Amino acid sequence: MSGGVRRVVYGSLNLLLLYLRLHLWRIHPRRFLRDLDTIPIDRPIFLLGVQGGGLTLVARMLRRHRNVVSVTGNASYWAGPDEMQNVMGAYLPPELTGLQHKIPPHPRFPRRGWLYATDELLPLYRKTAADATEDMAQRFRRAIRIALAVHARDVRRARFVDKSQTFTVRLSLVNALLRDCDPHFVLVTRNPYAMCYRAATRVRALQQLDLPLETRLDLAAQHWANSFRCALEDAPEVAHFKIIRFEDLLQNPEQWLRELCTFTGLDFDPAMLPAPNHRLPLGATGSTKGDHKWYPLRPEVNQPYLNALTPRMVDLIENRVGELAKHWGYAPEGP
Repeated sequence: MSGGVRRVVYGSLNLLLLYLRLHLWRIHPRRFLRDLDTIPIDRPIFLLGVQGGGLTLVARMLRRHRNVVSVTGNASYWAGPDEMQNVMGAYLPPELTGLQHKIPPHPRFPRRGWLYATDELLPLYRKTAADATEDMAQRFRRAIRIALAVHARDVRRARFVDKSQTFTVRLSLVNALLRDCDPHFVLVTRNPYAMCYRAATRVRALQQLDLPLETRLDLAAQHWANSFRCALEDAPEVAHFKIIRFEDLLQNPEQWLRELCTFTGLDFDPAMLPAPNHRLPLGATGSTKGDHKWYPLRPEVNQPYLNALTPRMVDLIENRVGELAKHWGYAPEGP
């Protein structure tokens, strides 16, 4: 078999298995267990931040742990989709979805990636503990239990991990819905000057808008600033809340992964760290064309975006993010 044919076959198998993983929660026999509601939800872990902000790498490290479960798999399938807002969006309450399912129509913004926390859209997505209801809690918990039932090797020891970014502006709500399950929240930050330029020039939802680059930069900066302000506003209500800078993780991954494991109550395993012998499992997102969100780590990943900034762009972004950027030690020149 030639290399070209092999790639086509592999790519087709990858997409087929990816599709199966995305929908396994709908059809798996264990989803219909009569004792589903008795499955314990033990200290679920939610990674918060913005798209492209380093959540995928952090999530994959955690998902390689033998006891960790996501909405699409366990440690044997650690690189596929892991955002329940999308994978299980059709099942979740509307207050916990909003990127691909149950989206309120808007004439300017048909897509919502890097837009749902802008000044204009945030009121549609921002939810707090005051919005929590018993029906919402039961539906949310059942969705998590379905994932555990379908994918956990041992439901008594399983830990659920998710990185639905819209939960960043719903932290208070998620915490209230799961309070007696002892949820843990990890907020991952990344240099907003790099992130906003990246979003304005690479994210499809922003690129498809018929708007000048400076306007897209302003929307991206609104989204970044509002996302993190909402999380920090809700944080005092949360018993377990930790902030990590993505740049620090890239510089010293073992140290920060050990800290993360200590915080979440997971045993550290060196196999959770990216290594050259790791291969993404078949059916993984991006594995048909390679995947840079694993190995090798790229500590200088922000620099090309920072180098592209003009003084005018810096001023636009700083007007929105300056206070938080300074708080976390971020500057237009880099760390």
